[in-house]
Amino acid sequence: MSALRRIAMVLCALSLLAGLGSCALFKPPADAYWLDPQGPRPSSDTASLLHYALYARNLAGKQLAEETERVRLTYIAEKTDFRLLQYAMVLAVPTATAADHRRAQQLLDPLARSDDGRNSELHALASLMRANLAEHRRLEDGSHSLAQKAREEQRRAEELEQKLEALKDIEKSLLPRDKPKGRAK
Repeated sequence: MSALRRIAMVLCALSLLAGLGSCALFKPPADAYWLDPQGPRPSSDTASLLHYALYARNLAGKQLAEETERVRLTYIAEKTDFRLLQYAMVLAVPTATAADHRRAQQLLDPLARSDDGRNSELHALASLMRANLAEHRRLEDGSHSLAQKAREEQRRAEELEQKLEALKDIEKSLLPRDKPKGRAK
């Protein structure tokens, strides 16, 4: 066998091993408690995270707080893109506070902006989540602005109503004076 052919076979073997090694990246974590145990396993980290997002959206109150803490501690321990996105997802549920949404956006910013060869699906998901959070914040700011304007208009309407009532009272007090006295027949 020629040296060129051996090098080609070694390169093929290495690429095959690299491909098989990367397959492990697409398996969801063994502790994927958010997945239906009876259902099929997701084929990628991104699919697993989408399942997690659905799971997290249905949590509320104490369960959401406990899940947020569990995922935060897992992220601190592992510091992977998967765990970062998982943490951002639990912070970004619709019932979370504005501070949690800001924290999720801060977590996503470096991953969404980077282009260092990391998992492109996770990068795309981070970018999508970041854009979604930015849009949510823009809509909330607009909503607060509209609510403020509505309160101001309500206050103005009440002031005008009071002025109108005061004018009616003045008019009523003037009417008896202006009435002509009855004529004697």
